[in-house]
Amino acid sequence: MCDAGAPEARPYARRYARWAAWCGARPTLARALGAANRAIVWVFYAAFAVLLALEAARDPVRLVPLVGILGVAFALVSLVRARIDAPRPYERDGVSPLIARDGAGRSLPSRHAFSAFAIAAGWWCASPAVSVGLGAAAVVLAALRVAGGVHYPRDVVAGAALGLAAGAIAAACALAL
Repeated sequence: MCDAGAPEARPYARRYARWAAWCGARPTLARALGAANRAIVWVFYAAFAVLLALEAARDPVRLVPLVGILGVAFALVSLVRARIDAPRPYERDGVSPLIARDGAGRSLPSRHAFSAFAIAAGWWCASPAVSVGLGAAAVVLAALRVAGGVHYPRDVVAGAALGLAAGAIAAACALAL
């Protein structure tokens, strides 16, 4: 684990401390950041449920790649992040996160970013327009996770890339059935 005073940690810690102080001086903004994070997470829960319901009604066989590929990919991402066990910004750099988060480590890759981008890409088989809209929401969620101090940018970029790949493969397989 890196000491908060280590040279490589100081620039991030200083930038984040300025950002957190600016947000802290605006309590409504700090609360809105946390609320937006929670709301977008729930949007993705609902979006995945709706996708599965639509595909079950359209052609239940299409559920196999959507559930199977995305489920296996989620499990693999969970195993990888447990194995890497990368510290979170509030652990490594001693910053105070603006988004409440219990626990330590398991920062890389971000599972929130992975899930959001996987669901957004998975929607391509049902509605490209919805997929693009969810993709925009996934970008916002990833930014909120970094702005909230619970992930580094590399964490959400890795999660997004893995999620896009898994979702694209699942959607392509569903469309091929």
